[in-house]
Amino acid sequence: MQFLSPLALIGLAAALIPLAIHLLHRGQSQPQTFSNVDFLRRLHHSRLRRLRLRQWLVLLLRTLIVALIALAFARPAHQGAGGWGGGSTPVAAAVLLDCSYSTGFRQGGGPLFEPLRRQAGELLALFPPRDKVALFPFAGRPLDGAPFTHAAKVVEELQPTQESTDLEAALQAGAAFFAAYPGLRQEVYLLGDLTRHNWEDLAPKADWLPQAQVWVADLGTAERGNLHLDEVSFSPWLAAPGKKLNARAVLANTSSQPAPKTPLDVYLDGERVRHQLADLRPGERFQFDFALTPRRAGLLGGYVEIQDDALPLDNRRYFTLSTPDSFRVLVLGRQPADTYYPRRALAAGAAADPALVLRFGLIGELEPGLLEQAEVLLLCNLDHLSAEQTALVHRYVAGGGALVIFPSPQADLNFFNRQLLPALTPSRLAEVAGQPGGPHPGQGLNPQLPHHPLFDGLFTEVAGDQPRFRAFFLLASAPSSDQESAALVHLASGQAAATLGGQEEGRTLLFATPLSLEWNDLPLKGLFAPLMHRLVRLLSQPAQPDAPYLVGQPLRRHLPGTGIDDRIQAETPSGRKLWLSASVQGGRCWWQIPRAEEAGLWRLWREGQLVDLFAVNPDPREADLGLVPRRQVEQLFGPGRTRFLSPQDELRPLVLGSRYGRELWRECLALALLLLLLELWLARAPQRRPRTAPACLTARGPFLYLSP
Repeated sequence: MQFLSPLALIGLAAALIPLAIHLLHRGQSQPQTFSNVDFLRRLHHSRLRRLRLRQWLVLLLRTLIVALIALAFARPAHQGAGGWGGGSTPVAAAVLLDCSYSTGFRQGGGPLFEPLRRQAGELLALFPPRDKVALFPFAGRPLDGAPFTHAAKVVEELQPTQESTDLEAALQAGAAFFAAYPGLRQEVYLLGDLTRHNWEDLAPKADWLPQAQVWVADLGTAERGNLHLDEVSFSPWLAAPGKKLNARAVLANTSSQPAPKTPLDVYLDGERVRHQLADLRPGERFQFDFALTPRRAGLLGGYVEIQDDALPLDNRRYFTLSTPDSFRVLVLGRQPADTYYPRRALAAGAAADPALVLRFGLIGELEPGLLEQAEVLLLCNLDHLSAEQTALVHRYVAGGGALVIFPSPQADLNFFNRQLLPALTPSRLAEVAGQPGGPHPGQGLNPQLPHHPLFDGLFTEVAGDQPRFRAFFLLASAPSSDQESAALVHLASGQAAATLGGQEEGRTLLFATPLSLEWNDLPLKGLFAPLMHRLVRLLSQPAQPDAPYLVGQPLRRHLPGTGIDDRIQAETPSGRKLWLSASVQGGRCWWQIPRAEEAGLWRLWREGQLVDLFAVNPDPREADLGLVPRRQVEQLFGPGRTRFLSPQDELRPLVLGSRYGRELWRECLALALLLLLLELWLARAPQRRPRTAPACLTARGPFLYLSP
């Protein structure tokens, strides 16, 4: 037994009031001269005894009634393992309120976030000031606990964000909060929509808040059907004014109901360029292929959208294109024959790509003025460079240029690995594998291993269409290098056929094989021309390794030609402006945006000029509104300490009953009322007449006579 308001026990002193009134109103007997009344005393002895007993019972009932009312105000509670006065012990409570964008799903006339916010407000009202309480609104951003004194105001102002759920960060924040109060009873209130995302990523752990009683909001099992755009994909480096660019959007239906005639619209640069109706079956993912045709050069933005539903944020997917007016490619070789195959392949691409500007020459003509006019430099069948030429190439790449190297069959490995490559890429040339010009047909490329999107669509299953490599240099990485490189494609044996690495501003692509028919037949295959065109297109654009971006992520952008002293301003999709700070990493100047809080097209400005445009989208995993099973939640925290709260539940008896036991104030009041009725009956019930009793006393002379 324990009392939740023990100070009210002072009211038990009021139980002495009926006794005091009784004692104060007791009359004092006065002796009177009377005749012989001994027979009267004997006659009424039994009746007086019953009257005194009734008076004491009434006094006892009145005392008990007052005591029970005082006990009711003290709020007694009973718990099997509880002790006396346990209600005075403070608790540490962490209220975790999910603000991810899936809680904005409208169901029954309002968003799911409303009952969650209402539950949070009701919970905060239950805690007395002695308790240690913190509110943690969470989504994908770092969590800052709101102190108890400000939590109610914070709850009123909260709205669903555009970020996805990060449940693990929320639980870690709760654990860090409890670490400051190790001696207190711990309670966690996890108020979320129980969508599958993030729950399925958490493996059951024995140390997930092991000492805490966990309360989980359960908004019901009603289906939350949702249509959303999952992704938009294309090869942005192939964009050119007036040229079609193939793209694909994926639309998902996560409900159990079909979605017939769902309209899809594509917008580019503010103009609708495609409209289509899609019939989606339950649980289906629909691939929507379309073409983009930029009408102008520059930075372009667009989006694919479907009609609004109960969760509108995921009905639009943004993308951007960068279509240059022109980009220049310089192709050099030791002799004209070295550039023959790249010249033919790139010339075919230039006929359909007016932005491509080509220039060909010899490595001996390499000088600074020539490199200043090129965004991409191809060195074909390179064997050696002079010290001056090597330094010139290093400065070119450090300044933001892109370099492609086809090593010569007679490549000087000492020169490559000690003088040229260390300043450009972590890749190194090792020994030759295979036999140039030998009878062995060689090996092909492996489309099953990870490869760059450059090669998407270039692999075919037609016999004879794929190149064969009789011999190639093994590409190894320098173990002590702090640079990064990635294999663009692999040979059938798993060896890298080409690697792409970066140093400071520029990038370097190193092929494992020369442009020699004795080593391979790559230049004779149909994929060579589109590969070369895609390659120079890709390398002519600034590298942005962090794209694509999702709401809630920190962003960083590299802007060629900007320095740390420049003033760059970001404009959010809603029009809000903020100044950016810069950091230098790997020789590059990166502009930092601490957190992308909005989905849409973001713009970067320098002195009023648009210098960058990029897209930020909501996390599509959050759009799957399927519910995590209760069993999985109990497995995560433990079935013995996990309880669920529905919006219809009255939180006070549930929460306080679990904490302190069953409250007995209702029973106290009911018993007091029952005793009050009994007291009224005893106090006012008629007295029973004795079987033989006088009706009256009459006086005759000096005597009293009894008459029946």
